[in-house]
Formats: sequence, C-alpha cells, structure tokens
Amino acid sequence: MYKQLIMPLIATQAIASYCLMYTDDAINVPQVSRTANAQIAHDTANAKGWVHPNQDYPRNVWFVMFWSIDNGDYRGLGHVALAFLDDNNSLQIHDSEVHREAREIYTSLDDLYGWFGSVGTRMTFLGWSEGVDNVKIIDEIKTENEEVKEVKTDKAKEKYEMWKVYAFPFFVYRDESLNKNIFYRIY
Repeated sequence: MYKQLIMPLIATQAIASYCLMYTDDAINVPQVSRTANAQIAHDTANAKGWVHPNQDYPRNVWFVMFWSIDNGDYRGLGHVALAFLDDNNSLQIHDSEVHREAREIYTSLDDLYGWFGSVGTRMTFLGWSEGVDNVKIIDEIKTENEEVKEVKTDKAKEKYEMWKVYAFPFFVYRDESLNKNIFYRIY
C-alpha cells in the first residue's frame, strides 16, 4: 500500500513530444533536478530503486510509468506518463499527448501502444515508478510487522524518553499526558 506524497496537477498543459516536461511540470520538479529525456529519468529512478518492472500498480495514488522507444526518430529517448488505478481496476494514463488535447486519456497499455503504433513507434513498458527526476511522489506504507518493536522500561523513564525524543510542549495535554497519536519515531 502506498501514500501520495505529491499530488500531481494532472491538468497541466503539454507540448507534443515533451512527455518528461509535462510530467515534471505536473509534479513541480525543480529545474535543477530535471533530466534531458524520459530514458535518463527512468535510469535515474531505477538506480534509486523506485522503478518496479511489473504491472502490479499501486491503487488510489498517482504514480509514474516509463517506456523505452525502440525505433524511429525518438529511439532511445523513452516515454513517461502519470497514471492512476482505482479499486475498480480503472486505469488512467496521462501524458503530453493527452494534455496537448491530441487524444483522450489512455485506459490501458494496449491503448497507449495503439496510439503510438499508429505512427509506427514501437515501445516497451519498463515499469511503474515511485517518482521521477529525483522527486518521489508516493511512498510505501510500512505494515505493523515491519515496525521496530519498542523496548519497555519503567513508566517514569518511558515518559521522559518519549518527551526527550518525540515531544514538544504543545503535544502535551493539560493533565500532562502525551498525545501519542501524533508522534513519529525517529530512527
């Protein structure tokens, strides 16, 4: 399960053949982090461990998708898009072609392959990603089994340690008990 870190502005305007610029603009990637093309963006995200070379997409969050372009003038430059899959298996894929208003939203990989194939472009799906151009837009939610177990101590020391590491004065109730629901462990 994943949580959305950055909500893309999907309705961002786009220019033909500038899929990476559309994606970067939609998630507000700083200019200093932008790469030259989608293939480089894929390789960078893959090196960070963000790319998942499968179709087990996260649900109910926006994520990034990457393809290689295998022939023609754009060979080696890659393709990138933003996507969303809901609980009903309804997939939306948004790229520069969609947002320059050349076509409707893609609803499957085959739909995207058909569009690009109509002009002779062959593509290979490289996977979905948690981010692009050094900006992570989703993050995996850890389950309880993955959390570190807390070592119990006596009550006075435990209260002191929680105060010392996790709390600020405005996180304490008037009866001096701590609001433990808002603390995050720092490891």
